[in-house]
Amino acid sequence: MKKAVSIFLIAAILISCTSAFAFEFPSVDWGALLSEKERMVTETEFELYTAGDISNLPYYGARLEPKDGAYLGMIAETSEKFWPVGCYLTYIDAMNQPDLYYPANEIIKGNDSAVMVGWTINSLDEVNYDTIRSVLNTLASYNKPMYIRFGNEMNVSSLGDDPIRYVEVFRNVANMVHEYDNFAVVWSPNDLGALDRPFEYFYPGDEYVDWIGVSMYMIKYFQGKPDTSYKDSVYFMTGDYAWATNRIKPIMEFMAKNNINKPVMISEGGVPTNTNHDTDLSVWGSPRMRNMLWYLVMKYPQIKMINYFNNHRANEAERYDINDYNYASDIFSEAKTSGLYKTSVGASSDFCFVKAENGEIINIDANPRLYTLAYFPNNPDITVNYAIDGEWCHSSDTIPYILNFGNIPTVSDGRHTLKIWAADREKEYVFYKHGSQIRFGEDFEGANNSEIKVIIDGETLATDQPPVIINDRTLVPLRAIFEKLGAFVDWNESAQSVTATKDGREISLAIGGNTMYVNGEEKPLDVPAMIYGERTLVPVRAVSEALSCNVDWIGEENTVVIKTK
Repeated sequence: MKKAVSIFLIAAILISCTSAFAFEFPSVDWGALLSEKERMVTETEFELYTAGDISNLPYYGARLEPKDGAYLGMIAETSEKFWPVGCYLTYIDAMNQPDLYYPANEIIKGNDSAVMVGWTINSLDEVNYDTIRSVLNTLASYNKPMYIRFGNEMNVSSLGDDPIRYVEVFRNVANMVHEYDNFAVVWSPNDLGALDRPFEYFYPGDEYVDWIGVSMYMIKYFQGKPDTSYKDSVYFMTGDYAWATNRIKPIMEFMAKNNINKPVMISEGGVPTNTNHDTDLSVWGSPRMRNMLWYLVMKYPQIKMINYFNNHRANEAERYDINDYNYASDIFSEAKTSGLYKTSVGASSDFCFVKAENGEIINIDANPRLYTLAYFPNNPDITVNYAIDGEWCHSSDTIPYILNFGNIPTVSDGRHTLKIWAADREKEYVFYKHGSQIRFGEDFEGANNSEIKVIIDGETLATDQPPVIINDRTLVPLRAIFEKLGAFVDWNESAQSVTATKDGREISLAIGGNTMYVNGEEKPLDVPAMIYGERTLVPVRAVSEALSCNVDWIGEENTVVIKTK
């Protein structure tokens, strides 16, 4: 368990000991909390993305974490219109239901999809571990990858009245779930929760959690009231502030603050299609649904599953079913078939989003697309414009504001600018074109990947991205060269840096940086590490010599020869 979380729990224990009957949460500085939430909902966001290879996705090594994309799922019983989907959302009452109900059980058995199991409990007092064992054995018989979300939304229910006991029970169940290879443990609070119940009080520790999940519902009217106050709208991010990219911020900031590195899922969520006060929410809901299905995975690539709650509960003021609402069905279908999501366990996403300045090389012949993440507080009706070299070429008024390169004028080889603007914001990006390829950021003219060989101790280095020569320096995929040289490799996704260790030597370098560190000593690089051809490349001579290897270049054979001894 991380230090910051531990401190909160220790404090919680001490506080609870002062009361004979109930746990006491600390008092809230409501002014400070309002300011924090105002910051979250009033931040303008405006950034250009490209479609990149799924190898760009972060990977944490968690149970059942896909390397090949993100799942898009839906409640099993209401999903037929959208088959195939990557994941089925289903529910089970932990103590009163021995198996999944029909027809969810038959749908799950008959499809190659992951399963998100909402394992509900009504009280910590009802937990019976023998019953839990029996149900786990039954679920294991399905032979499907299952994400077990036990005791969810504790921060808005009586399950969270005693966080110390909640953590104890969760850990016990997590240990049981971890005995099954095809199960993963999901810790899943409500996205915002009760304002006086911070996430820290309920987090059971990294070793007991595989995925972080959240229940996330956009809400038009707080508590069903059309006259919601400004404060309540901000505190609970409803009405004008009900955007998925707003509501996800508290959990993401909690994870960053406590150094929790886990894949994330929207355990269940949606955008209302109807309320007690409105029968048509298409104008309000359409951009918010697009924000949820496109922007969450664009801005936060660690989100690797979204489960849509395509259902209506009769006693709820806002309904989230989409089958009979064509605009909502169309938006879901568009996202599902875009190639952005996995449509089965065995399938892969076709692409993921990469910030334009990260230097992804794009093949124009593949008719690539650019996307703009645009959030302007209280202004959902914006148009994003695109211009190349000062000449307007396209505009879009629909999230994710796509620019299709096949629809722009032909540009010559060399340096160009692409400007995006909307409302009172504009940004300009530099890109370079050589032949059928373009790249934002640094120029890549002079790249040459023909017939370059790297031979290490007499054996040719095999890589899925061929070595390239840039500015007279040979670059190779970082993991392939480091591991072949016998080094242990640690990639830091957030810092975009790599550290390799071997025989007491440690070298580290960052993407785009002109300095390499060898046991803390700075070493200048003629060519920085870079993303090229959807892989991270490093200068082979510099890193090999840093690991005490001898390096020779045989020009007439276009070959690098490395000797480790």
